[in-house]
Amino acid sequence: MGGYGSFIWAAFGLSAVVLIGILIQSQRFLKSSDAELTALQDGEVADGDEA
Repeated sequence: MGGYGSFIWAAFGLSAVVLIGILIQSQRFLKSSDAELTALQDGEVADGDEA
Protein backbone atom coordinates (compact mmCIF):
# COMPACT_ATOMS: atom_id res chain seq x y z
CA MET A 1 0.00 0.00 0.00
CA GLY A 2 2.98 2.20 -0.44
CA GLY A 3 3.41 3.15 3.21
CA TYR A 4 -0.15 4.39 3.56
CA GLY A 5 -1.56 1.13 4.92
CA SER A 6 -1.91 2.41 8.47
CA PHE A 7 -3.95 5.40 7.28
CA ILE A 8 -6.10 3.27 4.99
CA TRP A 9 -6.87 0.67 7.67
CA ALA A 10 -7.53 3.36 10.27
CA ALA A 11 -9.99 5.06 7.91
CA PHE A 12 -11.61 1.71 7.14
CA GLY A 13 -11.96 0.91 10.85
CA LEU A 14 -13.34 4.34 11.70
CA SER A 15 -15.87 4.06 8.89
CA ALA A 16 -16.97 0.64 10.13
CA VAL A 17 -17.42 1.98 13.69
CA VAL A 18 -19.47 4.94 12.44
CA LEU A 19 -21.69 2.74 10.28
CA ILE A 20 -22.29 0.30 13.14
CA GLY A 21 -23.15 3.25 15.40
CA ILE A 22 -25.64 4.58 12.86
CA LEU A 23 -27.21 1.12 12.58
CA ILE A 24 -27.64 0.84 16.35
CA GLN A 25 -29.04 4.36 16.62
CA SER A 26 -31.49 3.70 13.80
CA GLN A 27 -32.72 0.49 15.43
CA ARG A 28 -33.24 2.26 18.77
CA PHE A 29 -35.12 5.11 17.07
CA LEU A 30 -37.30 2.64 15.16
CA LYS A 31 -38.12 0.76 18.37
CA SER A 32 -39.05 3.94 20.27
CA SER A 33 -41.05 5.31 17.33
CA ASP A 34 -42.94 2.04 17.01
CA ALA A 35 -43.74 2.06 20.74
CA GLU A 36 -44.92 5.66 20.53
CA LEU A 37 -47.10 4.92 17.50
CA THR A 38 -48.65 1.93 19.24
CA ALA A 39 -49.34 4.02 22.33
CA LEU A 40 -50.92 6.78 20.24
CA GLN A 41 -53.09 4.29 18.37
CA ASP A 42 -54.25 2.75 21.65
CA GLY A 43 -54.96 6.19 23.12
CA GLU A 44 -52.58 5.72 26.04
CA VAL A 45 -50.63 8.93 25.53
CA ALA A 46 -52.31 12.04 26.89
CA ASP A 47 -50.58 15.32 26.08
CA GLY A 48 -53.49 17.38 27.30
CA ASP A 49 -54.99 17.51 23.82
CA GLU A 50 -57.79 15.18 22.96
CA ALA A 51 -58.78 14.57 19.38
